[in-house]
Amino acid sequence: FTFNEKMSVESVTQSVSNLALSFGETDRNSMSRPFGVAILMAGVDESGESVRLHMDPSGTYLKYGAKAIGAGSEGAQATLEEQYHKSMTLDEGIKLCLTVLKQVMEEKM
Repeated sequence: FTFNEKMSVESVTQSVSNLALSFGETDRNSMSRPFGVAILMAGVDESGESVRLHMDPSGTYLKYGAKAIGAGSEGAQATLEEQYHKSMTLDEGIKLCLTVLKQVMEEKM
């Protein structure tokens, strides 16, 4: 990549993924998962469309409309799959996020 050049969210994710996938190729004694965590990448592409990608600890990534990871993610993901739609307004998206967060917090108590 060239300095001061715009990068798409997917290009950044691809670069991080390549690093994770190539980690340990030359040294067999290295760990196979350099980051050891799942990562959510998000941003806006050049057309103004929002982009959300999930990368698992191995470096494999996928695009999602809405994605939950971490503790309580099963219930959160189920709610997102039921209620999220691509044409949501920002206010609707914020309300859904707060609903999911409240749900997860109540499950932990």
